[in-house]
Amino acid sequence: MASVTQKVPSYVLGMSTQPDEKKLPGQVVDLVNGVPDVVRQLIKRPGSQLINTITPSTADNTKWFNIYTDNEEQYIGQCGADGAVKIWRCSDGVEIPVDYANVAGTNKATYLDNTALSDEKSSDIQVMTINETTFFVNRRKAVAMKTDAADKSPPQLHEAFVSLDTISYGKQYALDIYDPSNNDTITYPRATGITVASINAPANGQNSDYSGTSNGDCKGAGRETVNVESGTSKCDTSPPNNSATGKANLRYELDTRCTPQINDDGDDNTVDNYHDTYQCYVKLQFGGENWTTNDTHQHTSSKGVTTTTTIKSHVNVISRANVAAVRPAPTSSNAEEHVSSNGILGDLKTTLDNISGHGITATISGNGIHLYRATPFGVTSPEKQLMTVTTTEANNIADLPRVCRHGYTVRIVNSGEDMDDYYLKFYAEGVTDTEDNPLTKSATYARSGSTMTVTLNNHGYSNGDQVILDVTSGNGSDGFYTIANVQTNTFTVTDASSGTTSGNVTVHPVRFGEGVWEECAEPGITTTFDNTTMPLKLTRVLPGTFAINGGSAQSYPNGAFQFGYPDWGKRDVGDDITNSEPSFVGHRIQKMIFFRNRIALLSEENVILSRVNDFYNFWVKTAMAISNADPIDLQSSSTYPTRLFDAVENAGGLVIFSASEQFLLSSGAEALLTPETAKITYAASYAFNPDSNPVSLGTTIGFLNSTAREARFYEIANVTTRNEPDVQEQSKIIAELFPQKITNVTASTENNLLLFAVDSTLHTATNEVWGYKFYEAGDQRAQSAWFRWTLPNNVVFHCMMDDQYFVVLNNGSTYTLEKFDIKLSSGTPMIGTPPDENRVHLDTKKTISSGSMTHDTVNDVTTFTLGAGYYSNRTLTAYCITDSDAAGKSYDIPASAITGTAPNQTITLPGNWKTSTEAGTSTVSVNTDVIIGYEYEFEVELPKVFVTRAEGEKTRSETRGSLVLHRMNFDFGDVGVLDITLKRKGRPDYTYTVESKEYDSIAASTAAIASGYIHTIPVYDRNTNLSVFIKSNHPSPATLHSMNWEGDYSPRYYQRV
Repeated sequence: MASVTQKVPSYVLGMSTQPDEKKLPGQVVDLVNGVPDVVRQLIKRPGSQLINTITPSTADNTKWFNIYTDNEEQYIGQCGADGAVKIWRCSDGVEIPVDYANVAGTNKATYLDNTALSDEKSSDIQVMTINETTFFVNRRKAVAMKTDAADKSPPQLHEAFVSLDTISYGKQYALDIYDPSNNDTITYPRATGITVASINAPANGQNSDYSGTSNGDCKGAGRETVNVESGTSKCDTSPPNNSATGKANLRYELDTRCTPQINDDGDDNTVDNYHDTYQCYVKLQFGGENWTTNDTHQHTSSKGVTTTTTIKSHVNVISRANVAAVRPAPTSSNAEEHVSSNGILGDLKTTLDNISGHGITATISGNGIHLYRATPFGVTSPEKQLMTVTTTEANNIADLPRVCRHGYTVRIVNSGEDMDDYYLKFYAEGVTDTEDNPLTKSATYARSGSTMTVTLNNHGYSNGDQVILDVTSGNGSDGFYTIANVQTNTFTVTDASSGTTSGNVTVHPVRFGEGVWEECAEPGITTTFDNTTMPLKLTRVLPGTFAINGGSAQSYPNGAFQFGYPDWGKRDVGDDITNSEPSFVGHRIQKMIFFRNRIALLSEENVILSRVNDFYNFWVKTAMAISNADPIDLQSSSTYPTRLFDAVENAGGLVIFSASEQFLLSSGAEALLTPETAKITYAASYAFNPDSNPVSLGTTIGFLNSTAREARFYEIANVTTRNEPDVQEQSKIIAELFPQKITNVTASTENNLLLFAVDSTLHTATNEVWGYKFYEAGDQRAQSAWFRWTLPNNVVFHCMMDDQYFVVLNNGSTYTLEKFDIKLSSGTPMIGTPPDENRVHLDTKKTISSGSMTHDTVNDVTTFTLGAGYYSNRTLTAYCITDSDAAGKSYDIPASAITGTAPNQTITLPGNWKTSTEAGTSTVSVNTDVIIGYEYEFEVELPKVFVTRAEGEKTRSETRGSLVLHRMNFDFGDVGVLDITLKRKGRPDYTYTVESKEYDSIAASTAAIASGYIHTIPVYDRNTNLSVFIKSNHPSPATLHSMNWEGDYSPRYYQRV
């Protein structure tokens, strides 16, 4: 048997449920209320400070959340199942009022109200903070679009614009107007050939067919153009031609020529008479309408020549002008006559106005004419080279007019495919029309008789203005109206119909002018999300005087929080093909995440990202081209039904979690994330608890799985498109202990710390918190340590913000907001003076100043008021922290010393706690402060000791030999009071209390805390019979650095050969 000694160099590897002989050196069986730290070693956890009592809702299924903007703005909040939200400031526990005036709901946010559900739960509400704005998502609310007329793009009016392209002589500027639902056509004949049938010219005042007596002056000769309108000649001297009734717009040119000839009577003494011989030539210039072969027309010229012409041929013209065939007279054929656009357009309008029954209003504007009708119509021009007709579609943007009605909308059809179509709207110069103040507005109307009164607040119209009314409900008539009887908020028009009715109407102003065409949305399409079905935002209102929740203005010295609807972008361009609704419309949003300057929404199996730097806009900017900044809408691909619940960003992209799989959203090898580079790839298949949230651990991501009897905590790393990710079950080492109902996890990447608790809104609350501490040394994890804490009361909610751990505790009727300083801060209660100061290890602690205490010198007792927040059944302790002769004095307060009713309970302490003598003197009195708080017990159960041997980077425990321990030497760091207990089989427990002061190593008038302390415990028993516990419930620190043991070891096996 050989004497052996070995050392466990540290105890920073935490708990393990493995057999003791399998544990690594530095692991323990149990660790309660401690923190394994690679620098400070195994230490007692920090105690909590009482911030304040709070009064949250006690209803079921409330959602707790935290808001962190900076170290000055930290809050904890609660969202009730009814949508009522409460928020407390973490610095002092003061409740900050919440304003709901800008969202639906009275003293609550209706969007967050799930009380109508039978299976609602707290995880239905998800909360995320970006900078100074906090967003709320309700997983149970499906997103909808607004479908009322006011929230759609302006409807498509039945209109057309005819632009004059060319001014030509001898041309008819005609229009064919038709009903698109009616394929009927009209047919009319048009002359194609004409000839002269007869001519009767004057001679000495008498007429003859071809000649007559005259003086040879050929006064009937000449050339003229004959225009025939409605069957008569324009020449006043021409008599009516009954055979031409119903015929119109015939035009021909007559060329009457004459040859004078002498009538020689054979008498040289007399003057000979002459006779004129006439010939007439005719040229058809325009064949008109309804002229057929053999029709005749008689024309008498101003010179008295009467000519009869005959139509020698015609063609039948087929037209779809089943509403109106607009056939003005052709323009002059005489180049010496002036032909103007005003004249052409005027003739066109006059001709149309003279046709009854078509219901079209024509308005001349610039170089064109605008046509409107209450019902659909189409229009074409037989002479396409003369005019361009713009209806609701065009093939080329170059075909659109420069002058048009403001608000006119047209679809540009680029090809036979709908994928490249887009819409343009005309904006006239000088007309104010913005998204915030659109010119086209929704209104209401009431008709009595034929008078329609339109109500539109602050409409800005004047008498005589023209509007187009598009009636969306009721029996009012759509139409082109002239305004009368203008009041501030009303005006009247005269309806074409009469009767009593009312409803809604869209008012389109009639404003013409030069302008530009800009891209817009398809007319009548849904453009606006229903705000009441979309996530809400919560913003901070600074202290001041203002009104909230519909009340009167008053002073709010702590400011307020205000709910509002984000300014969700509208669909400004495109249609359901080129700019389709985001895939979350009609479905529930599960989570909101901020990723690469975009807001990402998870809905069903899709990830939908906003535009870059335009967080509330999920519509493309233009339907004419794809932009890198456009929204992204991708679907995850899986063989299983997939609903995406949460996501965390890492270096490779966005790691997305469904209940059974993980995916990666990334841009692959491309640097920019764009609609063309973004893709979702499968990453791994591990179960995820949707009631929890994954957390970033710096370069890795942690997440919970609660499908088994115990919960599992996984860590996933190296999630890229190039390699398989590394996934480790970090909780495997404590698998049998990790509670299955744990869902609430909070992390501090700066401190390499995670803390886990049961969500009290989903399961029965407990006072237990589990912790995981880790440390990376290069690419190796040097520490992976589990531990657990027990707090004074049940944990309702917890979170870590800025190196502080905040908890809401509840004892059944009272809630307290408390904090733990993970790292020391200026407000951390300490005892001693730097550099020899230490934490005060009490929970729910607060400082009672000397001025708040009363010392009764007669009875030598000190009293003070305890205040609210102390309801635990743990031992309440008083601990003096002032640098004085009383420093480190502690007293466990019995129940009998607490009188009265909270929060006005009185504490009575024996002796004088109000003052003491200054350290190092015997006469100078100083005021002393006392900390009051609950004791908690730091406990470590060490594993059984085995002889270990190094095998490469691992160690192996020798279990086949016999080891008798003689003694254990503990190396402590900062330590005040602790107990070391040995439990041995068949022998009574042995407890040794370590108190620093008994070694006379503590200076007078200082707290009894030693820095560096070695203590030896005699054992003299076999290693397998021994269990060692180290406990401390004193307010002073307890730190375990290492332990080395001494004993006799005898191997009990044959040497292997």
